[in-house]
Amino acid sequence: VADGDYTLAGDHEQLAHAVQNLIDNAIKYTPKGSVEVALTRTDGTVRLSVKDSGVGIGKKDNGLIFTEGGRGENAQKINADSTGYGLYIVRGIVEAHGGRVWFESAGEGTGTRFFIELPVA
Repeated sequence: VADGDYTLAGDHEQLAHAVQNLIDNAIKYTPKGSVEVALTRTDGTVRLSVKDSGVGIGKKDNGLIFTEGGRGENAQKINADSTGYGLYIVRGIVEAHGGRVWFESAGEGTGTRFFIELPVA
């Protein structure tokens, strides 16, 4: 985290839940490898990124990730107990705070990077 003002307006508990979910998922779906968390400030926004070197997300699962009950094929293999609601809830929290959430993955076995971007206070 670079020096700067990262003040956000919003519900602390909800935002903490969203961040915790992304970090927990990165750890769960990286049986071997690393997880990197970064926070940056751009023009009028604060961006959190959580990058892992885990199982990745296959192209066929891209549309499922933020849907209600949506779970990718790799997620089901690693965490059979997942309900598929975590990222759906994260999306709702972030959008309710005027932000956006998305991910990037080159496919299975390549890891994933999730982003949350929120407007500064």
